[in-house]
Amino acid sequence: MSILKRIYLLIGLLIISAALIAVILVKHMWAQQSLYDEINHLHVPTIFYTDKLITTLQEIKYTTKYNTINNETIIDIFKNTVYSIESYALVINDLAYQFPDATTEHALLRLQEEVALLTAALRNHTILDTEVQYEYLSTLILSTLFRAEQLNRLHKNANERLRNQLAEGDEHNVDLLIKLTILVLLFGGVLVTPLLASIRGMVQSLQNSEQRQRTLKETAELERSRMRALLSAMSTGVLFEDKQGRIAFINPAFSQLWAIDANKSLVGQDISDLLKQSLHCFVYPEHCSQHVLQVPDRHEVSERFEIDFHDGRTLTQLSFPVLDADESLLGRLWMYEDITHERKTAQQLLYLAEHDPVTGLYNRHRFQKQLAFMINASQRNSNKFALLYFDLDEFKFINDTFGHGVGDSVLLRTANEISALVRGIEMFARVGGDEFALIAALGQADDISALPVRIITKIASIPFRFRSTNLRLTASVGVAIYPEHGNTTKDLTAHADAAMYQAKSLGKNTWSIYNPERTDSAKMVHRMNWSRRIGQALEQDLFELHFQGVHHIDIRKLSHFEVLVRMRDPAGSENLIMPGAFIPFAEKNAQIVEIDRWVLDRSIALLALYPELPTLAVNISGRSFDEPSLPDYINGKLNHYGINPARLIIELTETETVSDLHDAQRFIAAISQAGCRICLDDFGSGFSTFTYLKYLNVEILKIDGEFIQDLSNNHENQIIVKAMVSIAQGLEKLLVAEFVEDAETLGLLQSFGVQFAQGYYLDRPVSQGDMLQQQSIT
Repeated sequence: MSILKRIYLLIGLLIISAALIAVILVKHMWAQQSLYDEINHLHVPTIFYTDKLITTLQEIKYTTKYNTINNETIIDIFKNTVYSIESYALVINDLAYQFPDATTEHALLRLQEEVALLTAALRNHTILDTEVQYEYLSTLILSTLFRAEQLNRLHKNANERLRNQLAEGDEHNVDLLIKLTILVLLFGGVLVTPLLASIRGMVQSLQNSEQRQRTLKETAELERSRMRALLSAMSTGVLFEDKQGRIAFINPAFSQLWAIDANKSLVGQDISDLLKQSLHCFVYPEHCSQHVLQVPDRHEVSERFEIDFHDGRTLTQLSFPVLDADESLLGRLWMYEDITHERKTAQQLLYLAEHDPVTGLYNRHRFQKQLAFMINASQRNSNKFALLYFDLDEFKFINDTFGHGVGDSVLLRTANEISALVRGIEMFARVGGDEFALIAALGQADDISALPVRIITKIASIPFRFRSTNLRLTASVGVAIYPEHGNTTKDLTAHADAAMYQAKSLGKNTWSIYNPERTDSAKMVHRMNWSRRIGQALEQDLFELHFQGVHHIDIRKLSHFEVLVRMRDPAGSENLIMPGAFIPFAEKNAQIVEIDRWVLDRSIALLALYPELPTLAVNISGRSFDEPSLPDYINGKLNHYGINPARLIIELTETETVSDLHDAQRFIAAISQAGCRICLDDFGSGFSTFTYLKYLNVEILKIDGEFIQDLSNNHENQIIVKAMVSIAQGLEKLLVAEFVEDAETLGLLQSFGVQFAQGYYLDRPVSQGDMLQQQSIT
């Protein structure tokens, strides 16, 4: 039962109880008043007058007894007495008439008779001259006195009886009232007890609610303080607009981003006034006036809008409607973020994704896209263009004699000199190593020989001086014409490359247009022979895996194995061919992608076959970056065999990674998402390694062996390795040193802080069977 119903019942009970008590009291008072009237108006006056009458009769009695006959005094007394007796009798008679009483009616009649006789005798006292007459008078007096006393006694009894009745009535009614009160209290208690409990519960609930409200208020104040602190610390500018279009709140970042004085209060200002004051800061004020702080629908989230400022900054604008619990609009939240750095970074990444890091020219990825575009455009317009391939003759001598650093400077100088010869409509790119490519549109009157001749002449005229030695380099240029020499990117690049080797066969430092009748040169035959041999090895499963351990330097224990590929000679399977002999040709012929997949298949199957086998690190060629399906292929294999992806490390060579950064980033992100770790091989060999490292999400860096082989005797290499360790530690990446061939080198690496080592000092590459035997795996 609800509290309200209990209160209504209690009030009803009190009203009924009050009405009953009132009825009882009125009835009691009415009955008592009747009794009081009878007592006070009948019995008490009758008793009073009968007492008077008795007294008078007793006086007459004594007078007649002790006085002589015919005494004058007696006669006077009798006269007065008759008057008194008649007066008392009359009053008593009147009272009895007003308040008839059956119990006293007979006594009153007898008294009246006696009084009548007595008063008659007293009036005739003159005839009372004999003793007999006095006796008669005395008898009348006694008889009247008896009747008066009888009436008096009856009225006293009646008076006593009525008074007792009054007392009993009072007692009865008081008892009734007490019982009624107790009943009301009991019934009220039945209602009041739960009511009090409910009230106590309500009071407790109110107290708890009040406590909760206080707690919520304190929490809200705390959250508000935290929110203000958070908004103040945010680099994102925040403005809250109320539903009247006025500024309700801004954080410090907003003032900073909008170049507004921090001491100037904008709260309460109309938002349109703020826009008018800031239009002069925008690069495109008219365009911004239609989109900044403007939305077509105030109930919708706005689209992302970029604002360019005159000072070079770029802000993004987003806004969200702020609604209450009833979905009513409270205002709008505007958010501004400075993306100047991100935009510049994106532009840099786009540049890096399409440009060679050493020369600044377009890279192979961008070149292939442009070549495909030129083929499509030329097919539509029936145009012709020339594809030029050239490399530096004897460039390998420069690298082997003077080092990769000098080789990079030669490439950079060559790229700068040739770029000066290239027209704006032509595309010049470095496609790998010392190979360059150039796409040039051809008109009907254009001389095909002009550009290759200029290239050969320019390169031959560049003076180089290394270690007090003056050198002159030459170039061999191959030319393929679209559509005569091919109408696909694959054919054109293959024929331009073949033309370049045809030029070399003519003695180098010359150029050659592709001639299909001259593909039997020694070089071409050699390359085609290797392509055939690699193809046979793939078909006949003549590749095999070898393993070299990578060890923890501090505890001298095995960490994982690097997987190395070897090829059995199709002409004689007893001959084991090292990767340096066939990998370069496989990369040129695109067979490297098939080799990569073969190594991955065998490595993952080996991990599935031997769960106790340590982690395996597999090398992936840069050409595989062009295979978007390879990450999904690896992930599918791992899921098929149920292998923990952490047991597989993917090694990528730094030169290939940096030369095609965009594809490398995509590939690394996909592999990392699959759960495999990434190792960047040949770390330090690139021209700008440390710059690119922050863009590559790799966990392990393998230091290029060039810095390790003579580490104990080369102070410069020691400084470089220490710098690598410092950078790796700062970026929380692990370091592996390869080509560790003696204890002194291992000790130096440990003192520098390198975690892992690999090399002949620790162990040599072994076959799969020997590796399993060493690991006691059967």
